[in-house]
Amino acid sequence: MSDKAASFSQRLREALDARGMKQVELAEKSQISKSSISRYLKGDWEGKQSAVYALAKALGVTEAWLVGYDVPMEESSNVLPADAEPYKPTGYMPVLGRVAAGLPIYAEENIEEYIACDFPNSEDYFALKVKGDSMNAAGINEGDYVIVRKQDIVDNGDIAVVLVNGDEATVKRFSRTDNTVVLTPQSMNPAHQVQIYDTKDVPVRVLGKVVESRHKY
Repeated sequence: MSDKAASFSQRLREALDARGMKQVELAEKSQISKSSISRYLKGDWEGKQSAVYALAKALGVTEAWLVGYDVPMEESSNVLPADAEPYKPTGYMPVLGRVAAGLPIYAEENIEEYIACDFPNSEDYFALKVKGDSMNAAGINEGDYVIVRKQDIVDNGDIAVVLVNGDEATVKRFSRTDNTVVLTPQSMNPAHQVQIYDTKDVPVRVLGKVVESRHKY
């Protein structure tokens, strides 16, 4: 996605003006307090994912536009057959950039874009763009998006997003026995080998479970 063309506070004010809406009305429609909206407008706060979604929905604008990206303010309306219904996602989730220990993982500056989803609680999910071919035998290819449900415990055999020793996050099949964690690639490239860690010596943190992979065409 292109660089931001405006700040969140600028876009929020622009949307209010375009809709002829007052802060108190926006607060009622979005269920976000008027004091929080005031802080957003002053630029004191950046909107979290759930707040951006609620505000965008109340204002009838796209989330990406609202956070400052150079994209259309409203969803484009293509001509559809009379009996067709346009797709309306129930929410949006962030596509995170680099995920590593010590970084503000869910901060606005680490969000590359938002993509649609139909999960009832979209704030419980995030997406990562896959780098490399270590999981291509599982149908997860370079450039795909993996959709991840945030959770710090997964079952043995699940595909998970894991931080190991403060390095950048990796997507592997996870298993654990006592203090031993095994991360197994599923790749047609023999260069990728099983990784085994003793958690007494190497910190291992599960960020979530991969629940879906979306191919890029």
